[in-house]
Amino acid sequence: MKTPDEIYSTYVDRYGKNTQGCCLVIADEIQKVTGGDIVAGELTWHGGSCRRYHWWVERNGAIIDPMGDWVLSGEKSVGRNEIHRDKNIFNFLLPEFEKYRIRIC
Repeated sequence: MKTPDEIYSTYVDRYGKNTQGCCLVIADEIQKVTGGDIVAGELTWHGGSCRRYHWWVERNGAIIDPMGDWVLSGEKSVGRNEIHRDKNIFNFLLPEFEKYRIRIC
């Protein structure tokens, strides 16, 4: 099984740093490996002037999100705000983003 960082790296290898739209399937794959909750939220950077809706995994109070960590890296004023952990909403949206999934063995 791949680690969360390896899962994210697989998507970067395919899409470069333009992985926007992949966070649902990346979070889904990470959650399958690590367990925990899939969380919907918002990332903010550049002092709050840039915002992105995003999905990540939280397990035992720790955030597991290589994609979001990359987006927020190097910024001084960043934020990560949880909106919900509603698995039904996630499952409803996931089929729309399956086109981005890379089959990882």
